[in-house]
Parts: sequence; C-alpha cells; structure tokens
Amino acid sequence: MVVRPFPYCGGVPQQSSNHCHLRGDALLPTRPRDLRRSCIKRAEVRPTDSWNHSEFRVFALSDLHTDYRENMKWVECLSASKHRKDVLIVAGDVAETYQNFYLTMALLKEKFGHVFFTPGNHDLWCRREGEGYHDSLEKLNKLLGACRGLGVETQPLVINGLGIIPLLSWYHESFDKEINITGYRIPPLEMVIYFLFS
Repeated sequence: MVVRPFPYCGGVPQQSSNHCHLRGDALLPTRPRDLRRSCIKRAEVRPTDSWNHSEFRVFALSDLHTDYRENMKWVECLSASKHRKDVLIVAGDVAETYQNFYLTMALLKEKFGHVFFTPGNHDLWCRREGEGYHDSLEKLNKLLGACRGLGVETQPLVINGLGIIPLLSWYHESFDKEINITGYRIPPLEMVIYFLFS
C-alpha cells in the first residue's frame, strides 16, 4: 500500500507562498501572521496490512493524567497480553510532561494491538516543561513525533473495515445544538474496568 500525502488547508485556498518552510510533515509559516494560510500534509486514509485479527474490541480512554502516580500505576497494571488483539483510542489529556506522556504511550502500545492518539489541552500545556518549548504547537510536534516513533497512530487508518479517524479538535457541550439521543445505554465505569482487567 502506497501512502500519498496530500495538503490539508482547512478550506483555505491553496496558494504558493514565499512565507512558508517545510519542517517534518508540516508546511509551517515563517511569520506568525501567515499561520492561517499554512498547509499541513496529511496521509490519506489507508488500510492496515499487518492486522490478522477478525475479532477485536475497541476501547476509548481519555483524561489519564499520568502525571499523578496513582494514574500511572493504573496504566502499568493493565494486562500485557489480554489486549494484543484490541484497539485503544486515547482521546487526550494523557500527561502534562513529555516524559510522562512518552512513558504512558509506550506502555499502552506494549499492551494493545493498535493505539490511536489525539491530543487534549493538558497534553499541550507547557507550564511544567520549564523553558523546553516556545509554545504549544512546538510541543504538539514533539508529541506527534513521539507517537510516530512508538508506532502510535495519529492519522486515519482502516482496520478490518473499521475506519478510525483521530481528529485534532476540541469539543465543548455548548457546541452541541442537536437533540440528545435517547435509548442508548452507556456501560458504567465498573463494567468497563471489568472488561479491561478480566
């Protein structure tokens, strides 16, 4: 399978600009005012070619906050073999420090067959990092680089016909103007923990 990057400009017309430079996978502006006109190269949705499991479960976690020792301990206690066929979506707020983020994602990647990540606001905070980052965008690039190195997915992927598309966006309940869906039962936390640990 060939992956062809294509530019994503969020609806902004694609124009050549003398104010951008290529860094990693992103075309970044050299001047802050050009940020809105910058383009980011994204990989096309691709099928996995190394997944041979016909049955797998998909788990989603968020707000791990593994800067707190008890939360890191919980991640460490997850089974190292039970979830090798399963997919985990980590939906932000893993840790505030890069060191804890990297350790957490490495542990999760050892325990699950596929791990997807999309950042939360706490992941991008720089307050505990000292002078390590100029801004949150620089930290985001480092986190995405860590994910690439660990084999954690941050791009769309189709696994046995199931498309998982990590989005780099945030949600607030005030954005939701639709009527609530009724009749859908969300399992209690105790049930989720039972399935993770049994």
